[in-house]
Amino acid sequence: MAMVFIGFLLLLPCIWGGNDQSDFILKSASFPDDDRFAPPIGNGYLATNVFSDAIYVDGVFNGYRVDSHRARIPSTASLRVVNDVISEEYSLDMWNGVFIHRANLSDCEVETKTFAHRLFPTLLIVLVKLTKTRPYHSCLNVRIHQAEGKPTTDFNLSSIMVNSNYNSGYRYGPIRQPETNTSILTSIHHFWTLVPASLSLNSSQESQTFKFVTSIHTNKTESSRRFTTALSISSDELYWLHCKTWQGLWGRGKIKIFGDDDLQKTINACFYHILSSLPAKKTNSFYGLSPGGLSRGGKLFANVSGGPHNDYAGHVFWDMDTWIMPPIMMFFPDMARTMIGSRLRVLPVVKKRAQKNGYQGAQFPWEQAFTGYESCPWKPASDYQIHVTADVALSIRHYLAVSSKERATELLNSGGKELTLEIARFWMSRVTESVTGDYVITGVMGPDEYHFNINNSIFTNYNAKLSLELPHLVMKRQLTPVNKTEVDEFLKVSNKIRILYDQQKDFHPQYDGFSLKEKIKQSDVVLLGFPLQMNMSKSTRRNDLEIYENVTDKYGPDTGTWSMHTVGWLELDQPQRAHQNFKMMFRNINGPFKVFSEKPVDSSDGPRCVNFITAAGGLLQAVVFGYGGLRLKDDHLEVSVSSILRISTWAMYDLKYRGFTFDLQLNDDKLSITVTDSENQNKSLAVLLRDGSSHPLHTGKVKSVLDKAIKLRVEESKTVVDNYNHNSVQTLKSSGILLAVFNLLLIL
Repeated sequence: MAMVFIGFLLLLPCIWGGNDQSDFILKSASFPDDDRFAPPIGNGYLATNVFSDAIYVDGVFNGYRVDSHRARIPSTASLRVVNDVISEEYSLDMWNGVFIHRANLSDCEVETKTFAHRLFPTLLIVLVKLTKTRPYHSCLNVRIHQAEGKPTTDFNLSSIMVNSNYNSGYRYGPIRQPETNTSILTSIHHFWTLVPASLSLNSSQESQTFKFVTSIHTNKTESSRRFTTALSISSDELYWLHCKTWQGLWGRGKIKIFGDDDLQKTINACFYHILSSLPAKKTNSFYGLSPGGLSRGGKLFANVSGGPHNDYAGHVFWDMDTWIMPPIMMFFPDMARTMIGSRLRVLPVVKKRAQKNGYQGAQFPWEQAFTGYESCPWKPASDYQIHVTADVALSIRHYLAVSSKERATELLNSGGKELTLEIARFWMSRVTESVTGDYVITGVMGPDEYHFNINNSIFTNYNAKLSLELPHLVMKRQLTPVNKTEVDEFLKVSNKIRILYDQQKDFHPQYDGFSLKEKIKQSDVVLLGFPLQMNMSKSTRRNDLEIYENVTDKYGPDTGTWSMHTVGWLELDQPQRAHQNFKMMFRNINGPFKVFSEKPVDSSDGPRCVNFITAAGGLLQAVVFGYGGLRLKDDHLEVSVSSILRISTWAMYDLKYRGFTFDLQLNDDKLSITVTDSENQNKSLAVLLRDGSSHPLHTGKVKSVLDKAIKLRVEESKTVVDNYNHNSVQTLKSSGILLAVFNLLLIL
């Protein structure tokens, strides 16, 4: 029945066929000489890099404590033609989430498609299509190499068991070393299609597609079931289901640039590299985003634990909460919820950490892996970089601000309330009352990692202040019951936390005793303006930007620094200064497939972490919150759109805010807003103009204004009558019917 249904769906036209897919395709006649810049192929559960000998699975780590790293599974999905090749083309098709390698031989064309299946997340698929270019050639043999690499040192794998009926192999086994003495030995179950030495066409065949399936899961039944499903579905159907699921993601959110193809492809690549490491559907079993994404994090250097040259071992840092989640959240709020869920997963452990350190509440580790215990190999960071706990609270604050009451309540009632309160309790116990009556936080490290064991890091202090205010915001919106007496105590301390300010120079010193002659690693104080949104005068904001831009390491983690300077200069209506900083980020984009690195390749210590999705998140923040000017406030969304470089026409499609989906498009000096979907027909999204007037938006109708700075606020509808004006295509797109159909296939 399922196959008949799929066959029927194959007859349907492409729902989003009107999009220009060329903006999503990165092509090259050669593959990067440096294989670190090979693109990732992933689906949020498993991932690999093209032509890599390693596959990684979310949440599968090997190694004790600080040596914990992603456990390498030898690849059975890295196939390449061995014959003499006349010409080649390599394509990363981001629209469909597939890498395509075309090789022209003397007598045939070989097309290899590699993808991590978006609908069936245990699967990595390779489809190899042979097509004769000499029609009367009697037979054809093409040699294939499988790059499985060396045996893994991360698992105790069984010997390969061959199933001749399916021409398949199976192996299983646990990791060698758990993260702690009490954590489990995670096992994997690995099924795959055996790869012959060569593929052949007989004299009567002009073309044939060969299907190679890899299925990996920690549960044998799940891995086996998906493997069997993939074998029973035709190659075309398997590929179609995967592509439609990826297209469904793009249909839920994207940015459109008119007039700059390279910038458009760069922005699409930012989304692609991040989305490849995130599950398409909300899940409670996600382990979090690492700076190097899911396709990296293995132990590349045997004698080194973690760190940038091991792509941070797959560990979760503040990068996820502060740099990657915010722009993704504006288009894919369910993915933001999944990221927060990866923090909720370890709440019992981080509560123990706080208690062990002599504090109350919950204290997150600087690096989180499988268990939630500290896994950072650099002691200064694990000891002093406590702002990560406030960063987690900030991500919750952002999610609550963007979410409808129903979605916000769901998070709070699923552990979010407890996490919010426990973080506030941690800061209550971590601050110390000074002799002058204010509260100080000593012995810390801010985002600038060149200085540690410092006192009153202004970023840490102000972020802690926001953490203490968060329970009050929950109470104010009446999202879930909280203890008012405790909340009032939080606010008393919050209002008295020391926030450094030099009145004479009109700027914020980074910490007690900070000297303007000292170099800093990356943006720190500049983050007060955004994302922390501290209220300050324009002159103070300008001075913070000027002062810290001059002392920041020009080869620090560039995209994190210069994206926030871009945002800051745009706040001050200084587009040229913003453009200078925006262009700095492009130094970190490498090769034809636009793979980010932590530092430019010509820096003194090289690119460091690669597939650095933190940088992709930073660049997206510069676009969404900088040039898009989005600011989440307690009761409204501020919008201040400006031209990007010389581009005066661009758009953000399918933005999400408090149950509404809407588009924003700038066309020269005209800003257009279109609501495309609403979760609650009793409410409306209204535009508030500078003159104080309010204009309710009606679904499907474009509202254009000549003011590029507006506010959006949810209001009670004056009528319950829905003003839908969707055609069938828009209805299918916005309601997610197609993805629901895919889910139905699982049941069938």
